[in-house]
Amino acid sequence: MPSQRFASRGRRDSGAVAVETAAVSLFLVILLFGIVESSFLFKDWLSVSAASRSGARMGASQPRSAAFAQQSADQVASALISQDPANIQEVWVYRTTSSTGLPDSGSFASCSVCVKFSWNAVSKTLTQYGGSWASTSQNACAGDPARDSLGVYVKYKHTSPLGFFFKNLMITETTVMWVEPWTSDAHCKPGA
Repeated sequence: MPSQRFASRGRRDSGAVAVETAAVSLFLVILLFGIVESSFLFKDWLSVSAASRSGARMGASQPRSAAFAQQSADQVASALISQDPANIQEVWVYRTTSSTGLPDSGSFASCSVCVKFSWNAVSKTLTQYGGSWASTSQNACAGDPARDSLGVYVKYKHTSPLGFFFKNLMITETTVMWVEPWTSDAHCKPGA
């Protein structure tokens, strides 16, 4: 028969176990929500990255076409259709002459040859709100070391479905691609 001393000690430990279980459970629930939130953020980042690449691919494949910038922005919106397109803050289609991903002016703040788009809630499309890049000023000559490259910058607002950790975080992604060369046309750059 167990002694009285051991029986009373078992009852006292049950309260400590309950407190420890509550503390550990709270930590595990916070960890679980953190993993779920991080997964949603990662999914949105992958979608924005894919949309940026898709827009750059579309714009770069349309050298010297008058609608290349709008088609590029439309491709970004189409790639983000599974997300909430109203969260698209900005899409820029711009000329860059380097592999850094920055506009030819060296900064997004002073972009000189870029077309800027924002989401229009009424028409549910990306609408141009500033900048310009005339298609006739593109250099698309094959073998020309000064051939233009096209960049697409996407800024997207991630809204957390659970609302705990990453609420209204901005995701930005940039993709740069060479403009496809014109091999059979003598008018592949301005003045040619």
